[in-house]
Amino acid sequence: MKLSIALYLISTLLTTNAIKCSNHEILQNYNIMDYSTSGEIDKNTPPSKTIESWWINICEENKDNFKPSNECDKNDILCGITQISLPDEKNLLTTQIIEFGNRLALEIDSNDDEETLFITIKSNKWGSFNLDANIEWKCDSNLKSDEIIDSIWDDNEISLSVKGPSACLKDGGNNNNNNNKPKNGDDKNSDDNKSNNKKSKSNGGLSWFTWLFIYALLFTFFYLLITSYMNTSGGNLDDFRHEFVERSTQLFVSLPGFCKEVIAKIFGSRSTSERGGYSAV
Repeated sequence: MKLSIALYLISTLLTTNAIKCSNHEILQNYNIMDYSTSGEIDKNTPPSKTIESWWINICEENKDNFKPSNECDKNDILCGITQISLPDEKNLLTTQIIEFGNRLALEIDSNDDEETLFITIKSNKWGSFNLDANIEWKCDSNLKSDEIIDSIWDDNEISLSVKGPSACLKDGGNNNNNNNKPKNGDDKNSDDNKSNNKKSKSNGGLSWFTWLFIYALLFTFFYLLITSYMNTSGGNLDDFRHEFVERSTQLFVSLPGFCKEVIAKIFGSRSTSERGGYSAV
């Protein structure tokens, strides 16, 4: 019972969502938050036929509309299922299922001039391998939904080619590029403007400070959990819960005072060092 409580709290602390695209410096300029992507790629692999089914949903805003296969998790940002159709068999044989969860780090590039997104999902654990997924998203405003054009498996990388409205800039999304174009006869900074407007890059996922804060919470939680368990090893669940709550309360009550003492020592030592060069009159 105690173990189940600990596992529940840990899973709650570690659970994160997909990227909030409306706040992302690159993705907020594109229509990607309005769509989730799914599609199939059929390949002739005689004597069989191989069918790859893919589901992609990068943005948190669209998670309620994301409906992957029952073999995929709703919180996946990328899921692929490979099935084989044999000539004498009516049912498809599933050979591979690969899921990229929403806690993985993302690298996001864009080429605004060509309305193309480049998204890399890093280091997904799949069996004994670590796989990266590279998605190239090209704008096609004539399509009503995204289409998956091709997939390539190369060692520890999966490359997907997608086209559709998701990679199209929103209305006015490239106004900055138009305003930054040099006037006729003014080519002084044209090369710099082109290079600055071609690609921008940012890292998705959690920052190092957020991870540090999460690890600090986990360390504190385990410390309280182990200490409470050792002090109530002969008791029941109520004794353990009472001990855990009491110790947690004492810790958080004393925390502000501890922080004040640390700050006072830091700034006090700085003030002393600043006055060290002067002699009293």
